[in-house]
Parts: sequence; structure tokens; C-alpha cells
Amino acid sequence: MVTATIIDALFCIPKSIKLMQISDCVPFSQDLSPQMKASGIAGVVLGPCNCAQCQHQWNCADRRTQEIVAAVKQNPKRLHGLASYDPLRVGDSLRWIDEAVGEGELAGAYAQAECCVSGLDAPRMYPLYGVCAKLRAPVVLDFTSHERWVHHRPQVEVVAAEFPELDILLAPPPRTDTGSMLRLMQRFPRIGFLLSPQDLQADAVLCEFVELQGRERIVFRAHPQSWSAAVETAMALRLGPAARRAYLSENAARLFRFPVEVPA
Repeated sequence: MVTATIIDALFCIPKSIKLMQISDCVPFSQDLSPQMKASGIAGVVLGPCNCAQCQHQWNCADRRTQEIVAAVKQNPKRLHGLASYDPLRVGDSLRWIDEAVGEGELAGAYAQAECCVSGLDAPRMYPLYGVCAKLRAPVVLDFTSHERWVHHRPQVEVVAAEFPELDILLAPPPRTDTGSMLRLMQRFPRIGFLLSPQDLQADAVLCEFVELQGRERIVFRAHPQSWSAAVETAMALRLGPAARRAYLSENAARLFRFPVEVPA
């Protein structure tokens, strides 16, 4: 029986990538509450669909943001969300991010490394980091392949140095080199990682870092496991009570503005 409060800090809305036209993209309407309750998940941070392979990715960031806003409104105490950013529509993106986060509808912003063809440190990306720093909202950067992680990691360092007040959460691919993650966290105090319990279970060095030094830097994410499987794995991790609470819920609650006691 699960007794800990658990927040999944990045659940990307599932979508089909084989769309003939953008009007075929049906808004997400699934009620996640039954599955969350059955799996012991108290809160979820909804991210936009992973659209790196979708031919319509360049003209739907506003649709994806509104989709997240609508989903969060169905259960705002347990669901928080992330806004999309379109580097080709900077002004519009800043407006909808400022409105959604500033009015408390969403808790941060999301970008996929694969979609940032000019680079995460490109001039068109800087307005995103600036508005999130102003709003004191985190930016989540998602990497779906090791190739993209290796390519973009130096750019993350540039961004972190340029925006030292910005909370940057990185979602690397599974089995990412531990040394590269530790070096980033040692150099930049506001860089954190969204990691699955599988990642911690398979890496004693990373688990020790969470326990002894990086308690506030690692945040729970279920993917690629199901919620029930991820919760089971998380509860078996060799972490002390304080480190476990920080990993499973406290860090996510702080970064994404969940209430101190997430409703069951």
C-alpha cells in the first residue's frame, strides 16, 4: 500500500504523430483521476504532447497551451501544467505564457530540444527564459534521444550562465551518463533533473548523490514506466525518508506550485 505523497512532475499528453492535417488533432479529454487514484499519484504536471516528429509542430504551440489549460481546469488542485513556446511566434508565445502562468492557470513552460532547430541558446529562445525568470516559473527542457542530449548539453550550460535566477529542469533520455548530470548540477545551482525511479534504481552513484547532496535537485517522473510500476519502483529505492519525500513530491510541489498538502 502506497503511503507517500507522489507527484509525477512531467506527464506529456499522448498523441498520434500521423496527422494529415492539424484539424485531425483531437484535444486531450481523458479523466486521469481514476488512474491516478488507483496508482497512488496525488498530483501530475501535464506537459504538451511530444511533437518532434509531427509535421504540424510549427503552428500549434498555442493549441497545445490551450489544451493544457483546459485539462488543468478539470482538476486544478491535482493537475498543473506547462505552456508551449513557439520560437517563430515570439510575441504571441510570450503573451500566452505570461497570461497563463501569471494568472495561475499554468506553472511553467516546456520545450523539446528536438524542436529547437537553431539551438537552445539561440536568440529566439532567450525571450522564453526571460519571461519565465520574470514570472519565477521553471522551464522544462525535454530530450528524447542521447544524440540530442550530447548536442544540446553545452547550450544548456550557456543558458544557465546567462539566466542564473531561472529554474531549469532537464528531462534526459533513459540511461543518460551520470557524470554529465552531476557536473551540470555542481556548476549550476538552479539546474535540476526529472528522473524516473528506474534511473535511480540502476545507478548507485546517482542515488547516493540524491541522498547526500542533491536532495532538492531531482524530481520524480514516472515515464517510461506506467504510474503503478513507477510507484512500486520508487518505494523500493534505497533513500532515506527525507530524500524520498523530496524526490517524490516536495521538490515538485515547490517548483510547480502545488499546495503543501496535495489532496488525495
